[in-house]
Amino acid sequence: MSELIMHQWQQITESSWLIFFSILGFSVGVFVYRRCGNHPLSHPLVISTPLIGLTLYLLDIDYGVYYSANGILNWLLGAATVALAVPLSQQLKTLSVLWPTILLTVLSGGFFAAVSVLVIGSWLILEPIAIFSLVAKSVTTPIAIIITEQLGGLIALITFLVLFTGIVGIVVAEPIFKFFSLHDERWQGLILGVTAHAIGTLKAFEKSPRCGAFSTIGMGLNGIWTALFLIPLMQSFGP
Repeated sequence: MSELIMHQWQQITESSWLIFFSILGFSVGVFVYRRCGNHPLSHPLVISTPLIGLTLYLLDIDYGVYYSANGILNWLLGAATVALAVPLSQQLKTLSVLWPTILLTVLSGGFFAAVSVLVIGSWLILEPIAIFSLVAKSVTTPIAIIITEQLGGLIALITFLVLFTGIVGIVVAEPIFKFFSLHDERWQGLILGVTAHAIGTLKAFEKSPRCGAFSTIGMGLNGIWTALFLIPLMQSFGP
């Protein structure tokens, strides 16, 4: 426990003035997102990420230095994920009869998301490090980073892939819901949480607190489930 606390404290204290690039970039992204009527393709992360990336390139700032400078934001990301339990607590009374369906959706969805990367990556004859850097793409960033670190993957790659997966998820979600006539916000939220993690959860909260609460369930359970099965699976895959 003390080691974990020291690690988190070190993460916070490594923050520097470069954090303002993240704050300013995201503020611009939010402004554009609202001006575009909350369209998925104008999501704040879609706008802010290339802006920040271009700034780092022009100023010749190493990504590792920039990442460490955002230590307090990285720490708050985990805290914000835990805070999503607040709206979830308001839906607990309605969950008892839904647990079998919820668990089936999370277990099958999370397993398919990871194994499909392994199968396709092996078929394309990708290097193991590339596969190790891709398999955690469907879980929220804090968990994806931890999994990727333990597997020996590339943090910069999984960070981008998590973002890309979330954006694609919220872009295709509505057409899929309409095609299958899925109008129940509970299942829409659960699917968004499993497939598009935090980005999908934020989109779900735009629909309603109920949709966001079920998305929180999907995101949280899928993160736990993926961490449990993915590391042993990939370790058996071998270097």
